[in-house]
Amino acid sequence: MIYIANDVESAGGKLGRHSTISIGAAVITREKITFEDYWKKGLVFYAELIPDSYCYDIEAMRVGCSQLMCIEEIKLRDDRFDSKSLKFDPEKVLRFMAKRCEERFSAMQRFSDWIKSMKSGEEKVIGVTDTVFFDGGRIDLCFGLYDDLRSPSPYGWSGLDLDSVYRGYMRKAGASLRELGVKDERTKPHRADQDAVFLAQQGHDLLFEKMGW
Repeated sequence: MIYIANDVESAGGKLGRHSTISIGAAVITREKITFEDYWKKGLVFYAELIPDSYCYDIEAMRVGCSQLMCIEEIKLRDDRFDSKSLKFDPEKVLRFMAKRCEERFSAMQRFSDWIKSMKSGEEKVIGVTDTVFFDGGRIDLCFGLYDDLRSPSPYGWSGLDLDSVYRGYMRKAGASLRELGVKDERTKPHRADQDAVFLAQQGHDLLFEKMGW
């Protein structure tokens, strides 16, 4: 069985109304590896998507756009693309993404192919998130709308909410994954690939080291 950590950034909190703007995923490895090794070993997926809606929540966009690769250069010369600026213009960013980012069918097919390439034979793949009503729902919706309609989601019917697993393991409703003490090596927090790798590292410590799965 293989576990894959997932993270998304979006234009807002309403599923079906606010667009998913980026997706990141990383394999939860059984051996402990460095933050950089996830990329070196091809264990990370990342896509920035053409938006399917121009609806947005400005605070969500300030977070979701803060580390997007597609606007790294333009935000240095135009404050309307800088999420930290008072001139930040979310709609302008979304319309820019519509011209520069990856088409959604292409991205989800690439994501599906990547997931399948991470497993051996009939090995089962489990999608892992830390916010069950946000990341998981958005990824499932994107697969439903934009992947090969003849094929089921590569994650199937199964999934794991790592935050809930940790609370159960600790027998404490208020427990947080941060208590695992995994060093946060992200240089770009809120970029979906780096967030997914950080979650994968937490998943390694919890599932394989502490719980012995």
